[in-house]
Amino acid sequence: MIVFLSTFLFSLGNPLGIIMKLVTFKVHTEARIGALLGDKVVDLNSAYALLLKEKGELSARRKADALLPQCMIGFLEGGDESMEAAKKALTYAEKNPDAVGLDEEALVMCQCTAKLMAPIPRPGKVYCTAVNYYDHATERMKDPVARAAEIKRLKSLKLDVPDVFQKPPSLVVGPRDPLIKVKATEKMDYEVELTVVIGKEGKYITAEKAYEHIAGYTVMIDVSARDQGFPQDVDFGIFKRDVNWTKGKGMDNAGPMGPCIVTSDEIPDPYNPPLRLKTRVNGQERQNNTVEHMIIGIPRIIEYLSNGTTLKPGDVILSGTCGGVAGSWGPEGYLQIGDELECEIQPIGTLKHKVIGE
Repeated sequence: MIVFLSTFLFSLGNPLGIIMKLVTFKVHTEARIGALLGDKVVDLNSAYALLLKEKGELSARRKADALLPQCMIGFLEGGDESMEAAKKALTYAEKNPDAVGLDEEALVMCQCTAKLMAPIPRPGKVYCTAVNYYDHATERMKDPVARAAEIKRLKSLKLDVPDVFQKPPSLVVGPRDPLIKVKATEKMDYEVELTVVIGKEGKYITAEKAYEHIAGYTVMIDVSARDQGFPQDVDFGIFKRDVNWTKGKGMDNAGPMGPCIVTSDEIPDPYNPPLRLKTRVNGQERQNNTVEHMIIGIPRIIEYLSNGTTLKPGDVILSGTCGGVAGSWGPEGYLQIGDELECEIQPIGTLKHKVIGE
């Protein structure tokens, strides 16, 4: 699959006045790298090749292919040089929205023509951080006084080691794709999560240097099958105390991602101002809290994960979810066939999914 980068009119920090929102999209059978311009999709590769040709570059297409290649991971590996080329291409497309590329292709398309895919259709690694918000860690406690006391106790512990697991990259799907309620579960859950996209390779990264390795941020939903843990009727200690994360988090379509990647120059610090996580099921708000309520922050998570493991461009890290998951709403809170799920973190955007059967 070929990847397409996206941008959006939103930012103050970008000197071009355009916030970079990277996406992958598909036209017919071909996926492309490009950028969002308002609600339109810009073909960055084509826009940059046309810009180079107008400047007299003899190998315009070849240079565009080198700096804006046909996959998001390849683009991220290009670092600052590729990012600058993308910004120039986006600015050119904004000024010339009706232009056509070197092969008569449109530079700017509507989303009815360009289908948004996951920004990174196949990440290298997908790390998930479990139970990383104070309100989520305590949401089974119904007594507000006891819950406040437990949050205070947890904060006093100054927890420093995240609880992490991995999802298979093949479970990643796009921001509008259906969610499959597999027959194996009756307890299909949602968790909206701010997701870090690694842009610079690193190992033994210190917390102080962590932001230097982040290309940007996207939204992912950690879809869970809450009844697919260890068998509770087996008399073996670990089965009683733990959860089989790999099985319960590894169902088909259990990793929705998108709608874009907002680059780190647009979000230099997700805690200032704190980004807000929201989830709605059939229009009912289920989750609503900010990232400042994380137990362990993103820099420490990156430090921990890179201790002995090389993080590479295109790896993604889900940073946990806030309170309001399905179980906290009782048995009727779990997702059912026909439900409409929306998960939102601005300025990144909203994932919208219909729950379907197998």
